[in-house]
Amino acid sequence: MNQVQQRHLQLPPVIHMREKRREATIERIVEQAMHLLETEGFEALTIQRLAKELGYAVGALYRYFRSKDALLVALLHRVMDRMGEDMAAGLEWVDNERLQRLTSVGEPADTPLTESEGLLRLIVVSNVYVGFAQGRPTEYGLISTLIGDPREFLATEAAAPIFPALVRLQLMLTAVINDAVQAGALAEGDARERGVILWSAMQGVLQLRKLGRFGVAGVELARLVPIALRTLLLGWGATRELVDELTPRAVEISSALNHQRAQRRAQELAEHEARLAESEPESESNPDPVPNPEPEASTPDLPQADESDEVNHGTT
Repeated sequence: MNQVQQRHLQLPPVIHMREKRREATIERIVEQAMHLLETEGFEALTIQRLAKELGYAVGALYRYFRSKDALLVALLHRVMDRMGEDMAAGLEWVDNERLQRLTSVGEPADTPLTESEGLLRLIVVSNVYVGFAQGRPTEYGLISTLIGDPREFLATEAAAPIFPALVRLQLMLTAVINDAVQAGALAEGDARERGVILWSAMQGVLQLRKLGRFGVAGVELARLVPIALRTLLLGWGATRELVDELTPRAVEISSALNHQRAQRRAQELAEHEARLAESEPESESNPDPVPNPEPEASTPDLPQADESDEVNHGTT
């Protein structure tokens, strides 16, 4: 039993129900904010607009999020959770296929990774990250702006809770690289440093998305993503033949996951709309105390989604 469950068991029934109601309201607010981002872009996300969409008084909304910064932190946590889930799903797909192969030949599940298996996991995770940026451009733009924009996206104090979540994603990538080294797919090297380099390379190429619309030579995203990944892997000791052999399968897995994610997201949005239609608007009579709201800060523009971009993650 975790600490939250223990705490709930200790609460009187009325307080327990109030906490559950509050958690449900916070979830509804975050989901509607994400919906606004996805459908209308960052400019549409204001406290006033969000309150209007939810049928809440502005003061009622401030009971749950003291400022727009606080709301952005919640959104960023949601985005990073989804990114982590996608990466984990890619690894699970590969590992399940591997387990089926081992079972079919009577090998134990803890058989060490082969060179091919270790490298495939890394290529899949890399493609899943690129697929996330392509399939969820607004969510990707939040993280991209937080990290890459020199202007202050969030106040330093407000942004501090986000970075442990970024570190967790980085540690996941580091572990996959370490596994590839142990399997003999890559030469020995600093896995954490390689993870940062790999992520930076993918992030850098993805930042060139808009230039492709203007026909700038040499920045075609469909070419640069696989070239960048392939170049790094070969430089770290992977064989050209194995990279070329495994990449098509990694692309298939990533594409299948992207499709599943899109279907799941459509279902989530439909369920959110249904809950929103059934919920009662928050009124100023809500007994929760209202903190003094902080003024909305001017936030740097997010990169706009370019739906014409279609990335082929295969090698060239």
